[in-house]
Amino acid sequence: MTLPPAPSTSPPEPAGATEPLPATVLPWDRPAPARRELRAGSVAFEVPAPGTAGLRALAGEAGGGPEAAALALYLVLLHRYGGPRDLVVAVPGPSGGTLLTRTRVTGAESFRELVDRAGQSLRRAEEDGRHHQQGATALPWPGFGLTRSDGPPETGGSPEPVRTTRCDLDVRLTDHGDRLAGRVVYAADVFDEATARRACGHLLRLLEGVTGSPDRAVRDLPVLTAEEERLTAALNSTETAVPAQPFHELFEAQARRTPDAVAVRTPEAALTYSELDRRANQLSHLLREQGVGAETTVGLCSERGARLVVAVLGILKAGGAYVPLEPADPAERRAAILADAAVRTVVTTDPALSFGPGRGVVELDRDWSVLRGRPDDRPAEGSCGLDTAAYLLYTSGSTGRPKGVVIEHRQLLSYTFAVIDRFGLREPLSFAMVQPLTVDSSVTALVPPLCTGGQVHLIPRETALDADRLADWVRDRGVDCLKIAPSHLRALQSSPRFAELLPRRLLIVGGEPSDWRWLRGIQRSVPHCRVYNHYGPTETTVGVLALAVGDHLRAEWDTAPIGVPLPNTRAHVVDAAGQQVPTGVSGELLIGGANLARGYHDRADLTREAFVPDTLGPRAGERLYRTGDIVRRLPDGTIAFLGRRDDQIKVRGFRVELGEIDSALKSHPQVRNATTVVRDDLAGGRGIVAYVEPHSPASFDRADLERHLGERIPPHMVPQAVVPMERLPLSGHGKVARSALPPVPAPTTAASAPLPPANGLERLVADAWRELLGVEEVGMEQNFFDLGGHSLLLVELQHRLRAGTGRDIDLLGLFQHTTVRAQAAFLASGEPEQPLPPEAARGAQQNALLRRRQQQLRAKRGRA
Repeated sequence: MTLPPAPSTSPPEPAGATEPLPATVLPWDRPAPARRELRAGSVAFEVPAPGTAGLRALAGEAGGGPEAAALALYLVLLHRYGGPRDLVVAVPGPSGGTLLTRTRVTGAESFRELVDRAGQSLRRAEEDGRHHQQGATALPWPGFGLTRSDGPPETGGSPEPVRTTRCDLDVRLTDHGDRLAGRVVYAADVFDEATARRACGHLLRLLEGVTGSPDRAVRDLPVLTAEEERLTAALNSTETAVPAQPFHELFEAQARRTPDAVAVRTPEAALTYSELDRRANQLSHLLREQGVGAETTVGLCSERGARLVVAVLGILKAGGAYVPLEPADPAERRAAILADAAVRTVVTTDPALSFGPGRGVVELDRDWSVLRGRPDDRPAEGSCGLDTAAYLLYTSGSTGRPKGVVIEHRQLLSYTFAVIDRFGLREPLSFAMVQPLTVDSSVTALVPPLCTGGQVHLIPRETALDADRLADWVRDRGVDCLKIAPSHLRALQSSPRFAELLPRRLLIVGGEPSDWRWLRGIQRSVPHCRVYNHYGPTETTVGVLALAVGDHLRAEWDTAPIGVPLPNTRAHVVDAAGQQVPTGVSGELLIGGANLARGYHDRADLTREAFVPDTLGPRAGERLYRTGDIVRRLPDGTIAFLGRRDDQIKVRGFRVELGEIDSALKSHPQVRNATTVVRDDLAGGRGIVAYVEPHSPASFDRADLERHLGERIPPHMVPQAVVPMERLPLSGHGKVARSALPPVPAPTTAASAPLPPANGLERLVADAWRELLGVEEVGMEQNFFDLGGHSLLLVELQHRLRAGTGRDIDLLGLFQHTTVRAQAAFLASGEPEQPLPPEAARGAQQNALLRRRQQQLRAKRGRA
């Protein structure tokens, strides 16, 4: 299997002998310290006689000699370790010092060709004399050497230890005539002995490949050791049984077993299994009358509440596939999703929302009036097969157009029973749902408990963001399991009641990378609660990997690894040629197994690009999903996340394609060009920044652009800062040079002048702002959102002010008062609400949050 097109074979050597030599970055076990120790370790190995004879024969055929053949073998290893195309290797010079060889390796050449090329590199190095003298500084290149000995290889005792090395990895071979012996010398400050032992195994495995298939492209040669292959196969072969019934039928069976048990709990009401089943059946009859059946998409726009669960089950019982919509999203985005999904009917709980002409709207009010008089048994003709679509979830699209991922009943069930198995959810447990249905992590809180007789607690957003209210909920109603985004959990952690809001049995974090020490600290603080890091793109049905934090409490990592495959899932880490990479080497994560989505709705081109034929698994004809995530395997098979190969990011648990924000920016008539980046140096932490090139900088209206964005993209995608520039910096290829984009300038308006606080409350608020936003000075009239604040930081501010004043502080009140002076006055007066400033005076972040809050208030008035 080949992923991106492989580069063609290039000339043996790049032109220009004096150009800078590229460093070789090796798969270190830990980052290099600022001051290198040069302390070495070594591992000895012996090349079997057949391998020695085969390598010697290839050297003779290629005319390069034994040293060239041995160096070529090492170059293949460095290439498969992710080395650059131009590989520089330090070799001993004939008169002392170190010569530097430079060889181009593309992966497309055969080993025979590479032996010849390595021989040319050795001769050129001797002729050019480009070398480094012996010294006390580390070299940025690996080392290699071949010496000859008339004596036999050492067969007993310990070889003379190597105490220092200037190379991170140095392969030293000795030719004993009929046998090659070697030693891998490694820098002990960046490599472990176990890694060096694996490198010995990789060399010997490659030698088997080159002697058996010398004309095969070196990128396709086997490199993994037998132990690595065994471990990967074992982790990829765990399975669990999955019922051959769709989710709603499993729910119905549970309702027959426990009809009077509570299935759904909200602040105002609770529905038993039998009540939920009857309401969903009534809705399914209504939807069938409107033409809903198998493969029919039905829009679902509702805040969290009992009616949301009735709608999900009712749509599925009618045979349809639900398409969740966020009520607070801009109307333009909702319309685009409805059009793309070919939705003709929308189920909603908000009569104030419009879904465009030509669509039927079913409004579920709290009195269920639309369902009165309808049969409460499921329509017989509503049955559907496991290969029928269950839901379409729209994610951010790089072209500016959201793309709908189609999940079938088969994949939904596979995920459900995989997490039931891995997380131990077979008994009835209560699960808190703190995310909207438009985020696929909500599936974890919704489907498993309803298949096992548990309860779904639908936590309103204002409660989910308030540590005190959430702690009260957990105390009064009892929550066994919680799945939550790390940034959300961190925002709650500033509360003194943080420990009280954690669940009793299971805490799952996912949706974005987590700091390992933070996550480990949570597990240590609640040993009775199992903590997992859960990973998975929407295209693989919620999640496919998980890490049990409690199994690794002694580990020292920076970012929490994403774990090992769930049952029914296969995970492969591959290079650009689609070959599996050794332990510790970075590569793209490919996912296979029963959880893979059908593909993208009505986007066959994108589906073909992302879902590729599986040439690595045991079953012919299956597919792999290219996640775009760059990862590496740890020695025990656990997968660690390193980054992305594209512009996709995660913002507070939401998946975002920066290209979609770019498209929204460029659609504004005042904008000539624009680009979006993520910066870590913003006040308030990591956030999205837009750089725009207006047609007329003098007349550019930033507020109008922010309103334009707020009408087109969801709140979590609205940039925290917009930086206008006369010209965006371009690279030599004509693309925006993102590395040359300037930092976000500090506010320069009159309102930003750091006026001193007028009283103790203003001083308290200003100090809290400074700590939260990471700024030295705060103007009394500056806007919290203009300084980089967002909804989760507002939650942390609420906790700090509550601790500082000893008062209960309403989150909405802080939202309505967004300057230091206004918040201090609000705290002094105790008034719950004040009129909001006009829209023109509010930023895009605040306006987006306001739309969400207004929707929640409407839902609250009619919540069931």
